[in-house]
Amino acid sequence: MSLLQEQYSDSKNFMARVELTRRFKTNPYSWILWIFDQIQFPDKARVLEIGCGNGLLWKANSNRIPEDAHIILSDFSKGMLSDARMVLGDEANLFEYQVLDAQEIPYPDNSLDIVIANLMLYHIPDRRKAISEISRVLKSDGALYATTFGLENTKEISELVSAYDDEIYYSLVPLARAFGLENGEKQLSESFDQVQLIKYQDGLEVTEAGPLVDYILSFGKVNQALNGQNRKNFEDYIEGIIEKEGMIKITKDNGIFVAKHPIRSYPAKNRV
Repeated sequence: MSLLQEQYSDSKNFMARVELTRRFKTNPYSWILWIFDQIQFPDKARVLEIGCGNGLLWKANSNRIPEDAHIILSDFSKGMLSDARMVLGDEANLFEYQVLDAQEIPYPDNSLDIVIANLMLYHIPDRRKAISEISRVLKSDGALYATTFGLENTKEISELVSAYDDEIYYSLVPLARAFGLENGEKQLSESFDQVQLIKYQDGLEVTEAGPLVDYILSFGKVNQALNGQNRKNFEDYIEGIIEKEGMIKITKDNGIFVAKHPIRSYPAKNRV
């Protein structure tokens, strides 16, 4: 099992990241509601979410889901899909579920109205192929909604970890360099004629060490380095900073790309 597969075998690490933002965000209007605001559902929409995680996007917005929409929740992790069913509870039967690889989407050309990729495109090894696949399965008037973050996102956490032990590496910069706010438009423009970036304004003001440590440890390599007594020492270190400063302010730099008008440059694949 790869480090990425281990991190996303279930929603534990994902929820540690959600919880830090939920508790200490400076924007009172939550990210997960804001994302849904950007999505324009046509009548009888056929929707695919790639990398749905534990289904939180749909749980948080359950009262706003169009009744005539057909929604497919997909992930490469069976554990994530199991967690999604559990989180969605009574609404779980409203969705279809599928384990799939975004690099080989098993749906026919021009068959979907909406594809959603929430904080996940930077994980895909062959991103160009995945974006081309998304373009292929979308209808001519369909849209991709892809969220990500920028190079400045959570930079203060990197500084905290490095100041504690410069041999421990934490940084989201490699993910932002793979597919971030600064370069996402260029990548999407190879497969879409129209790409728009919409920014979400937020920040974190963290007043408790525990949730911040849980967030940091949700990233595999850091978790391996900060275990046992070292975790306790690190948490004490964070608590000391909060006691001295009153809070730890953390930059959030997030947004969503809305990509429309797919470019039909791929060979036809009429999968069923």
